Amino acid sequence: MTTRRRLEFVVLACGALFLVLLAVSFRPGGRPSQRPGRPGPSEPGAEGAGEPTTLLDGFDFTESVEGKPLLRIKADRTVGYGTAAGLAPNLYAGEKVTLTVYPDDGAPVTVLADRADYDERTRESKLNGNVRWTDTNGALAETDTVFFHPTKRTLDAPRTVHFTRGTIDLSAPSAVYDLKDKVVHFAGPVEGASQGGETGGLTSIKARQGLYRRDPGVLELDDAVVGSRAGDRLEAGHLVLKMGDAGHRPEWAHATGGVRGTLLPGGIGDGATESHGHRRYEGDESMTSFDESGHVRSVTLKGAPARLSDDHRRVSASQIIVAVTDGKASEANAAGNVVIDSEGRVARSDKARLAFAEDGTARNVVLDGSVRIDEDGRAATATRAVQLDTGDVWLLTGAPGQSAHVESGGSKLSADRVEVDRPRQQVRGEGAARAVFAPDPKDKRPAPVSFVGDRKKPTFGKADRIALDDAAKVATLTGGASLWQDDSSLFADSITLSDAEKTVVAVQNVRAVMAPSASRRKTPDEKAASVVTSRRMRYSDTERSARFENGVAVTRGGWSASGGEATTWLDEKGDVVSTEISGDVKMTDRSVGRTGTAEKALDYPKEDRTVLWGSPASVTDSGGSRVAGAVLTIVDRGRTVQITAPEGGKTETVHRTRSD
Repeated sequence: MTTRRRLEFVVLACGALFLVLLAVSFRPGGRPSQRPGRPGPSEPGAEGAGEPTTLLDGFDFTESVEGKPLLRIKADRTVGYGTAAGLAPNLYAGEKVTLTVYPDDGAPVTVLADRADYDERTRESKLNGNVRWTDTNGALAETDTVFFHPTKRTLDAPRTVHFTRGTIDLSAPSAVYDLKDKVVHFAGPVEGASQGGETGGLTSIKARQGLYRRDPGVLELDDAVVGSRAGDRLEAGHLVLKMGDAGHRPEWAHATGGVRGTLLPGGIGDGATESHGHRRYEGDESMTSFDESGHVRSVTLKGAPARLSDDHRRVSASQIIVAVTDGKASEANAAGNVVIDSEGRVARSDKARLAFAEDGTARNVVLDGSVRIDEDGRAATATRAVQLDTGDVWLLTGAPGQSAHVESGGSKLSADRVEVDRPRQQVRGEGAARAVFAPDPKDKRPAPVSFVGDRKKPTFGKADRIALDDAAKVATLTGGASLWQDDSSLFADSITLSDAEKTVVAVQNVRAVMAPSASRRKTPDEKAASVVTSRRMRYSDTERSARFENGVAVTRGGWSASGGEATTWLDEKGDVVSTEISGDVKMTDRSVGRTGTAEKALDYPKEDRTVLWGSPASVTDSGGSRVAGAVLTIVDRGRTVQITAPEGGKTETVHRTRSD
């Protein structure tokens, strides 16, 4: 037998137990000679082994090839059994046996046993009685029987096996150690626990079957269910648990296939409420990392989608990363088709971040990219959305050149910055704010009261700031505020629309433009809008009237008038029926060169008629002619003045000639 051939045999045998060498040593031909000892045991050996014929004490032998050790065998006492004295034994039995197997690369494996038998005929070995094997990575397996199969290069443990690595302690009905691949295969069901429960790590393990890969130091489990002291639970089709280099703590755990479980519930009395604390999760795979003390550092879920939820909130995304601080979930970051469903609100975005308070509630929620929030019949879109610390208030912002939007019914609000205050039922926009007040297509209700135009049509608004109060049914536009519909508009520093009271109030620098509807625009004169300016305006939709106060000026085409206050009446389409001006009225009609004064004036745009009252009222034309009376009615587009004398009084007419 050549040296190379014997090397191949030893490698295939993966270091057959020391009994292989004993068998060789009793053959003739220059092998280690036997040392006669006291007689062997009187009992016969294994079936067909024969009688005890040889006894050795203190055996220690290393088999090497070209200076490289293959295996080392030590035994306190060895007995050989044969068919007759003087013949080579068929079976060897050793006591307190140590077998060290050296693989082609890597650290050796050491097997200890109280007893071991080697069958020369089959080259098989059986170790029994407190059998255990160890490696330099700290793994230890214990059982009562192990069969060594040199041709398969395996250690086969057919009975219950206890396996430990660091804080992990497993039990399996049987196991096979593949010495070539350096893998231990555990038959199921596998059950175990962590001896390091104080670390906050894993404390219970169940699986259908599993294996341990020695060199990477990983434990793989199929159909695994694991738990922790805090109450965590993980179920997966396949779980890979990586132990740290020191072997005393888990480094990471990778789960795949139908991953689901509960994450860091904390429990009542630990600061987390029952509903917010118990977070359920599921996904296609998960990765859990552990810190140096064995506590969970983070959990990454992936799926199509992955989901994280409690009784009040459900988060789904392509990936969810949960950070853990002091044994509790402190933050969750989601990315890829994020959907957050929470108490009647559904939020969508490209990315999201949720920070958790001590009681487990989500705080400081941040949504980024293509944000859309649907709640209470309202839809909001933005580039970024942040939940403020003050409560259930969301701040929406847009990208440069792109506003945030909120839509409710047929109405819309957009601005650089939009706050949605759910508890107060308010929406506030700031920075280039725009609004559309439109009928609700679902309820077929008219648009909110807006003063200008027809309530059956949309009205547009803009201001520096716009606030919508759904509870009070009030909209407030502040800072360069304006409302418009078609050619009609209202401008002021501040405009307040109350749908509850059916009023519109405008304050400071008020300018109302009331254009006739399209059906009345037949001639240039009929196209002229009525324009009223003042310091304050109050419109009542019930009475269809607008009252202007403080420094009123009214114009319509070439006609204008000023006074202390004015009231305008509108029809259902928003057309001006009449405008009444009072308080030291002064009138001018540039189209005919006429001026007038009165205590009160009433203008009818549809009839192109103006009535002046006074004590007396007077009108003077461009030629200097003057008429005065209690009531002056100007008709025929300003060319005719009808004079009515006061009761018991008289009228006055002064006609100037060219010579005058």
